[in-house]
Amino acid sequence: MALPKLNDKPKYELVIPSTQQSIRFRPYLVREEKILMMAMESEDQIQTFEAIADTIVACVDDKIDKSKLTSFDIEYMFVKIRSKSVGENIKLTPKCEKCEEENEVNIALDDLTIELSDLDPVIKLNDDVSMRMQYPSYLSMLDKDIVDSTSATKQTFGMVLKCIESVMTEDEKMMFKEESFQSQMDFVESLSSTQFDAIRKFIEGIPQVSYDASYKCVKCKKDNELILKGMNDFF
Repeated sequence: MALPKLNDKPKYELVIPSTQQSIRFRPYLVREEKILMMAMESEDQIQTFEAIADTIVACVDDKIDKSKLTSFDIEYMFVKIRSKSVGENIKLTPKCEKCEEENEVNIALDDLTIELSDLDPVIKLNDDVSMRMQYPSYLSMLDKDIVDSTSATKQTFGMVLKCIESVMTEDEKMMFKEESFQSQMDFVESLSSTQFDAIRKFIEGIPQVSYDASYKCVKCKKDNELILKGMNDFF
C-alpha cells in the first residue's frame, strides 16, 4: 500500500516588485526546507543564495526565469513564501540604546514592503555620452568578488560593473556586458568623482525589503529607532 500524500498545498498570490507580475505560490515543504538548512549550515553564501532562488522557483506555479529576478525580487518573494511556510510573525530582541535592556519586537512579515526608487536610470556623463543603469539580477550578484571580498572598494567596483546596462553616444549604444572586463574597468576608472558619485547614488537606491520596527524601551521608556533593511536583518 502506498503511503498517503500530505498537504493540499494551499495557494497564495504575490506581485513581483520589478515587473509587477502577479504569481501564485505555495508554502515550501520539508524537501525545500532541508535544502535551505543544508545550504545555511555550509556557511557558503553563494550556495545559500542559490538554494533560496531554487526554493522560490519550486514554490511558484507560474513560469519564471530566476536569472532575470532582481536582488529585491528574491528578498521580497522569499520573505512572503517563508511567512506562509513557517509563520507570519517573527520575534526580535534588540537591546535599548540607552539602558541595554532587551526588548521584544514582533514583526508581521506580511507588512514588509518594497519601495521602488524614482531615480532616472539614465546618467548623463557629458554632452556626448550617457549611460543607462539597471538593477542587477539576483544571480549576477553571486560573484565571489562581491560575496567573498573583504575589501569594500572591490565590492563597490563589483557592484558598479553589474549595474551599468549600456553606454550611449549620439550614434551608438554599447551593451556593457558585451565588453571585456578590462574595457569595463578602463571605462569606470576614467570617470570623474562627480560622475562616479551618480553611479553610487543609484546603487544606494537599489530597493530592499524594509520595515520600521522602532520601539519604546520597556524599562527606561527611551524611543529606539530600528529600521530593518534586507533579508539578513530579518532572519
